[in-house]
Parts: sequence; C-alpha cells; structure tokens
Amino acid sequence: MEKAKIIVPKSVSSASLLTSLGESVLQDLCRRFNADKWVIKLEAATVFKLILYSILDSERLSLRTMAEQYSSVPFQLLEASVVGKRTAHSSIRDRLVNIEVRFFEQLYEHTRRLLSAEYGQKELSGQYNLKRYDSTMVSVFSHVLEGMKVGNTSKKKNQVKLTTELLGDFEVRMRFFKDQDHLGEEVALREMIQSQSHDSRSLIVFDRGLKSRKTFCELNGFKTLFVTRLNERNRHKLIRQHAEAPSKEINGLRFVQDSIVYLYGDGSKLVKEEFRLVEAVVVKTGKRLFFVTNVLFLDADAIAEVYRKRWDIEVFFRFLKQEMNLTHFVCNDINAIQVMLYCTLIAAMLILVYKKQNGIKSYKIAKTRFFKELQAGVTLELVETPQGVDRLKQVLRAYLNKGP
Repeated sequence: MEKAKIIVPKSVSSASLLTSLGESVLQDLCRRFNADKWVIKLEAATVFKLILYSILDSERLSLRTMAEQYSSVPFQLLEASVVGKRTAHSSIRDRLVNIEVRFFEQLYEHTRRLLSAEYGQKELSGQYNLKRYDSTMVSVFSHVLEGMKVGNTSKKKNQVKLTTELLGDFEVRMRFFKDQDHLGEEVALREMIQSQSHDSRSLIVFDRGLKSRKTFCELNGFKTLFVTRLNERNRHKLIRQHAEAPSKEINGLRFVQDSIVYLYGDGSKLVKEEFRLVEAVVVKTGKRLFFVTNVLFLDADAIAEVYRKRWDIEVFFRFLKQEMNLTHFVCNDINAIQVMLYCTLIAAMLILVYKKQNGIKSYKIAKTRFFKELQAGVTLELVETPQGVDRLKQVLRAYLNKGP
C-alpha cells in the first residue's frame, strides 16, 4: 500500500467558517421557500441562529433554554433584530412545528458543499472517498410521536433511527426513520447506501448489521466497492487464492488467508458470486476476523485498515450525543425533528472542520474554542466602532431593564 501523504492543515477561524452562512444566503433561502410568510416574530434566519447558538452553548438543550438564550446578552449582540425582545418556549415550539423545513435542508446542503469544496480531502493516500455507514437510535415518547418499538416499551418510550453516511472527516448525510420496517439494518443501511451515488473512487464500509448476500451481489452489480466483516461462524467455499497473505504482523494483525470465495447465505444456500475474503487474527487476543469485499486492487492489510476506519462513525455518533445534544429532541414533532437535525448537522460540520484544521484533538475543546472565539469576534466587532458601542449599551440596558 502506498504510504499516505502528510498534509499539513491550514488553521481556520470560527468567523471564516460562518461566512458560508452569511445574511445574503439566509435571506435568499427565505425568499426562495417563502419561509417567513405570515410571520411577525421568529423569522427563519433568526430561528436558525438561535438553534445554532443554543447547540453550541448548551449542555442540555430544551425549548426553555432556547427561550432564555433568545433574550441573553451574547445572542442579542449577535442578532440585532431581537434586541430588547423576549419569547416564550411555547412560541419557539410552535415555530419549529410549522416552519418551512426546506429552508434548513437547503442551508445544510449549501454548507456541506462549500465546506467539502474548501476542506474535503480523499483518504487512503489521497485516492479514495471513504464512506462509512451506520445507524444510531434516539428515544422519543410514543404518546407524542410514534416510533420503533425496541425491547421493553412499557414506559411508552420508543426510538427513531438516524442512518448515516460519513464521508471523510466531516461531510455527513443522515436519513430519519420511525417505522418498524426500518428497525433492522438490513433495510435501513441498504436503502441509505443505495440512495447515494458512488463512483469508481468511492469505497464504502459498513458493519455486520448488513450481511445479506443479496445486497452484496447488488453492490457488485452496481460496481459499488465495499468492505465489511463477517462473523466467525461464517461459511464459505474456497475458489482460489487471491494473493499471498502478508508474512509479518501489521497493526497488531497476523494475516491467515487472502482468497476468492463463494459465500453461503440463508438456509445454507451457496451464493455463486465471487467475493474476496481476508482472514486475520488479532495477535493480542487470538480473535479471528473475516473481512469480505469486492475490492481486488488493495493489499490485505489495506482492506483491514479500511474496516478499522469504520470506527470513525462510532466516534462521530458519540460526539453528536455527548457534545451536540443529540440524545433527545426538544420537540417530538416530525417537522421540528427534521429542523433540529439539519441545524445539528450544520453545527457538527463546522466544529469538525474547525477541529481538523486547527489540529485540536478533543471534540469538547474544539466546540468550546469555536464558541468562545465566536463570542469574542462579535464583541470585538462591536467595540471597534462608535455604532457598535452604542448597540452594546442598548443591549445591556435592555437586559438590565434600565430603559433608553
């Protein structure tokens, strides 16, 4: 395998990242989708800024914390249109339920495209777009939103599934499922993978939740390159050796075979389509690993490395839940959930790019620094001009109820 090129990232500020979400973009989308028709308060652009700001600042996001954020000094310094105003958590809920979700969907797509063009990089020696697929679950209350029944539902607490594609370090697509048919990964992951376009430089990787031999054959038919794992009890028929297994230990693995095989499917039926099987043993534990793929041009250790990189999406889910408040929904309405998801993904992409480009190791530190830098930038911009100082005084007086 060719040695990966060392790419030194260029540092980036929170302000430069947020330029992709400038007022002109927000207003253009508002006009395009008529997002503020009949709206007197809580315009779409303001709602987006409020959600983004609240996600970045809150440990536990809720409608009430968002209402508090709306009247806070830092947010009113950021958003001039709300100076001296307040709003109720019920008003925010009503707006989330009825707001035009396409505004947020297109804002997410706009952000994803810009960040990808500026900061996206191919992986595996700069040659391939590595796409990781997996799902995560979020609980909802069934008396408000019908979701999937998972395990014990006696407390009327169901779950919804977020099936995700993670491309590179930060580019993410997500689909929302609430019906029981998508509880299994055989359905959800398969649909997500097949809904995306994959070229000859796309290499997809997924875990053992998707193991249908029919799906493997479909991916072959579409010439979609994939890597996954089989369980230790898998059955296969050896057709021929593909290559000599590496003779030395690599990344803690000892390789046993690199073969072309037929796989057995349900009911011990032999599926007569050729796949590559790479078998390795974890040196420390003796655990046997079986990687199955239709990629023939990478070395066996590179196939194992591709699957190891699948773990990045697990880390991404942990980041979303621990740092971006994606353990619950502030409102169990479908429209509101979609709005919050798009805003969360936008915030997550900004933080991940900021983390990568500035060489920050911790997700929590990256989020904290991004937010503090944002606040400092807004304050500096205000105090550098007489008009800004006057606005700062106005905001402080309104917050303290001191009058003009």
